[in-house]
Amino acid sequence: MGRTIHVFEKESWDWRDEFTDLGADPGASLIEKLTDDEIAVRWKAAWALGHLGDPRAVPPLIASLNFTSSMVQGEGVFTLNMASTWALGRLKDRRAVEPLVGGLSSACSDYVWVAAWALGEIGDRRAVGPLQEVRARDERDEFECVWQGDASWTRRMFDPAEKVVLTAITEQTFQEPETPVERALEKLGEMVSPRG
Repeated sequence: MGRTIHVFEKESWDWRDEFTDLGADPGASLIEKLTDDEIAVRWKAAWALGHLGDPRAVPPLIASLNFTSSMVQGEGVFTLNMASTWALGRLKDRRAVEPLVGGLSSACSDYVWVAAWALGEIGDRRAVGPLQEVRARDERDEFECVWQGDASWTRRMFDPAEKVVLTAITEQTFQEPETPVERALEKLGEMVSPRG
């Protein structure tokens, strides 16, 4: 099985240092930032909401997903999708199941594996069939972490927080030897037979 995972040197960035103006209701302030004109503010807010654990964030996080987009650095859409999906997995709210199942059909492997991880965390059995379909269609028997496999990616990152967020999401959701889809199926109580 081939997998592309590279561990970058650790950099520090803390969402609490980024958002010092949250006021008395940090959840509401961060939810409002999900509609900011600057996409970097939006993905940082999505990341922060995953840490905060505020269930009010579920509908706006779902609204921020766009699994049809490509991995285009500069727009930050990729990082927003990754952070929002990760946050939905952390929140473990069943309202996110159908939108996350949509991520399983993405052409971007990274969206597929983070959506699979989130579905495993949520634990709703509605995800079993779609996860099994992904496993059956993946003839490569591998998932690649595309953003880390692209040597030019880190040279294109201007915001060190982006690397911190994407590396943390990768470390938390993409663990060998199983694929993220296999791990999600096991969390959902499905036996996963080895590929031969």
